[in-house]
Amino acid sequence: MTSYQKAIKALEECVKDAMENNVDPALQCEIWRHYQGMKAIDRQLPEETKFSFKLDALDDAMDYMNIPSGPYATDTISLGDDVISFGDYKSQEYRPD
Repeated sequence: MTSYQKAIKALEECVKDAMENNVDPALQCEIWRHYQGMKAIDRQLPEETKFSFKLDALDDAMDYMNIPSGPYATDTISLGDDVISFGDYKSQEYRPD
């Protein structure tokens, strides 16, 4: 909800309150004009961009993956052909330039 829509809701409450509590008709008219003006401003503004994410497909994909159980910390992990291994890594200190 944008700040303009929040203002419209607040002004709706003001209009209702003014009618229920016998506020001077001239003041009621002023509140009503503010309400109508805010609605006109809101109609002229561009639509708010809305984002949504559906993660159900990702959940299904994870169900069909064959991941072996076991502790994975400090070990080479292989879920297929792609393997990450640091066993043959040489530090910069011993690497000839």
